[in-house]
Amino acid sequence: MVTEFFLPADPISQLVTQTTLVIEKKVSEKASLFTEYVGYYPDNSGSRQFINSGGTYRLTPTQQIDFHVALGLNHRTPDFIFGVGYSFRFDQRARGGK
Repeated sequence: MVTEFFLPADPISQLVTQTTLVIEKKVSEKASLFTEYVGYYPDNSGSRQFINSGGTYRLTPTQQIDFHVALGLNHRTPDFIFGVGYSFRFDQRARGGK
């Protein structure tokens, strides 16, 4: 996937291109594992690139927990990143339901 970001608050590099390539494997009805390449390419400065791997677990159809570990691939990227997250969707309200 390729995404373009416009960051008006960044005085050096207002336009950033982000590329991702994800490989995901479902390991059960509720769990999956993934590995992805992520690259940030600011318009007026050097790139930041890393490999990110982790997993997700669906608690309910609208709630998920996840974790990831990333390794930097160049000197502009942190050497190591660890993250944990919780996500939820508002399906009923988005559809006008109760």
